[in-house]
Amino acid sequence: MDRTCRIDLMKKTILPILFALAVLAGCSKSNVEHSKDFTHTGCGGTRADYSDDDEPSLVILQYEDGNLRVTRTNATVNCSVNERGLTCWVQVDGDVIQYVMNYEKDGPDAKCMCKVKNMTSLVTGLKEGKRYTFKYRGMDSDFADYSFTFDKGLHQIIELDSLDPLGE
Repeated sequence: MDRTCRIDLMKKTILPILFALAVLAGCSKSNVEHSKDFTHTGCGGTRADYSDDDEPSLVILQYEDGNLRVTRTNATVNCSVNERGLTCWVQVDGDVIQYVMNYEKDGPDAKCMCKVKNMTSLVTGLKEGKRYTFKYRGMDSDFADYSFTFDKGLHQIIELDSLDPLGE
C-alpha cells in the first residue's frame, strides 16, 4: 500500500472518530454529575421510636466555598436502608439542578419505616449570581420545584411539608 492510500485511509477512519469524540465532549458538559462528599446518618430508629410531629423534614441549601451544600433532615424511609444503603445523584443542566436521593442497591422493602436524621452532599459547578431551579426527588416523594439565586449569602431552609408533593 503506498503512502497516499494510507493517508486517505487514515482520513476516512480517524476524522469521523475525532468528530464523534468532539461532539460527545460538547454534549456531556451540561449533563455531568455534580455531587461529592455524600454522607448520611443511617436509620435512626423505627416508627415506634419517634412521633411524626417530632421534628420537621427540611432541605437546607447553603453556599459553602463556591459549592452548594444540600442537607436533608428527618427523612422517613423504609428500614431496608440498612441493607440497601443510600446514594445521591445530581445533574446540573443549564439552570436546572436535578437532585435525586435513592437506595444504593435494589432490594425488597422491609415492613417498617425509620428516620434518617441527616443526609448531606455538595453540588459543584454552579455559577454565583445565577438563578437555579432545584428539583428534589427522593425515595419518599418527589416535591414541587424550588428556585433560588446561588450567591455567598445563600442559606435557605425549606420545610418539605410546605411544598406540594408531585403526583399526589
